[in-house]
Amino acid sequence: MKLRILRIIAGITAVVLMCTCLAACGKGGGEKTPEVTKPDSVEGPGDTGDLIDFDELLLEDPESTEPSSGDESTTAAEAPTGGNTSGGNTSGGNTSGGNTSGGNQNATSTQLTTEDVIRTVKALGYEYDEEQGIFYSTLNPWQRHFGFGDAYDEAAVYANMRYTTIKVDFVYQGLLWRIQCWKGQYGVLAGGEMGVYTKNPNDTSSEFYECASDENLLEMHFKFYKSVGDFNRKAPAFERKLQEHWWLTGFQFGYCDPKVCVMEMTLNAKDTAMANGIEKGLKAVTDKNGNLNAFKQYTGKNSTGSDFYIRNGNTFRIIWVKAGYQNYA
Repeated sequence: MKLRILRIIAGITAVVLMCTCLAACGKGGGEKTPEVTKPDSVEGPGDTGDLIDFDELLLEDPESTEPSSGDESTTAAEAPTGGNTSGGNTSGGNTSGGNTSGGNQNATSTQLTTEDVIRTVKALGYEYDEEQGIFYSTLNPWQRHFGFGDAYDEAAVYANMRYTTIKVDFVYQGLLWRIQCWKGQYGVLAGGEMGVYTKNPNDTSSEFYECASDENLLEMHFKFYKSVGDFNRKAPAFERKLQEHWWLTGFQFGYCDPKVCVMEMTLNAKDTAMANGIEKGLKAVTDKNGNLNAFKQYTGKNSTGSDFYIRNGNTFRIIWVKAGYQNYA
């Protein structure tokens, strides 16, 4: 019980610290971070509401990048992502380009600049990809020691993290696996996450899952779109390259609606048995009340709706808009 309480406190503390430091970024002078403004409409030209354009939906292998010596590289080519301390992530913004020029060079020691934000976020266990303007979690941040549970999602809303989440549960090699994903608004940041967790199926004393061990890392990849229209126009806000991970994240300054932003994900299972478990889990995704709100297998151009997966052997391509539930509903 003490361990469970400590985990909850640690998770809530991390969320509050992250939101506090990021929310403060717009204060003072100097090189300011962009303000978050909600647009009149989250849809753009060519948006079709719930309908994904599948005319050219093909399963393509995303470019793979090899993380160096355990932790992800901070080079721009790897397109890193943001951190997840309670279901939600702390995605970064595009602070490169234009913010360092002209007249805003006289910040005082009490004023937070973009560099201050980056240093603070790094101290909390994240890295920053300047080219894409995103924060992302490394392979071995301190959060990896605390696992994950539903309590983190419930606490996140009080830290102004509002997102949609899905849980893909299955049993494989004697462990209960959970692949949980998130997309939406994290304070002043918009983005998404893919997490891999395991636990002993016979452990009924705790709702917490352990973060996947090194031998249980999975190859993952995702693109984040702020609307269905952006997806149909093939205009992602950012991308995380294919790599082995347990918590692939990305966050960018700006606004998105958790109900309409899109995650296009790739997931490579270890073998056929795991792939069968993942497929069964995708078909069994529920809302918060346990009602089926799942993914369908894509069967061709006549498929309608918004949440599909394509399986090619042990590889899945997953298009996610509405499945699962919102943590703030």
